[in-house]
Amino acid sequence: MTLNKLAEHNVGYRAWPEQLDPRRHTIVMIHGAGGRTEIWNGQLRHLGAQFNAVAIDLPGHGATPGNGFNAISDYATWLVDILDACFDAPVVLMGHSMGGAICQQATLQGSERIKALVLVGTGPRLKVAPAFLEGLKKNFEPTVDLIIKYAYSSSAQPLMISQGADLMKQAGPEVLYNDFAACDAFDVRDRIGKVELPTLVICGKEDKLTPPSLCRKLNESIRNSKMIEIPGAGHMVMIEAWRPFNEAVIDFVKGLP
Repeated sequence: MTLNKLAEHNVGYRAWPEQLDPRRHTIVMIHGAGGRTEIWNGQLRHLGAQFNAVAIDLPGHGATPGNGFNAISDYATWLVDILDACFDAPVVLMGHSMGGAICQQATLQGSERIKALVLVGTGPRLKVAPAFLEGLKKNFEPTVDLIIKYAYSSSAQPLMISQGADLMKQAGPEVLYNDFAACDAFDVRDRIGKVELPTLVICGKEDKLTPPSLCRKLNESIRNSKMIEIPGAGHMVMIEAWRPFNEAVIDFVKGLP
């Protein structure tokens, strides 16, 4: 029923199991800037063995039509509308980087469809290097290659890095620039302490794009939160270290009522 509703609302998604069990917790996964559902390939089946696992494409990304947005609040409003329309019960919302910002904003907007958060490689503020913003406008592909180089740890395999760059380039210059501009303007440092939901904060210890210090600010500000730093992983921690990442998420969700 829920997956049919996503299709009816033109939302691209991947899910495991393919028919959701109403007796299980449901995890809804939100990708980051220039991303799509594929970034959660290491999570869907593993988490789907114990929970309902659903990854969705944001507007203008992957299989969801549209042009994207240039403000996190617009993405959050869209997400809240989709959760209200397509999910009958509250979900665990898991977001990476820009997706984590969207999850924070959606929670602060007061959605009743969110019962817990998993915030991955993100922070209450996401400033972007001016060189990245300028480069995405003037020198798109080399700038994406540079961003992806920063996104992975020093031990990441070259194939993993090249596949990550190819996936991000598929978003196109306009959508990707707007995503990064949205991140650059995002700042909820004065409001994040109002979040009272159970929250798990996960980061890679080698994250150069959103360093662990940003995740610690979330952990310090959200009273009902805990934080896990995963060694040997960078910004794409859920890809580079999918086993310990998944284990942390499983332990957290199992502990929810």
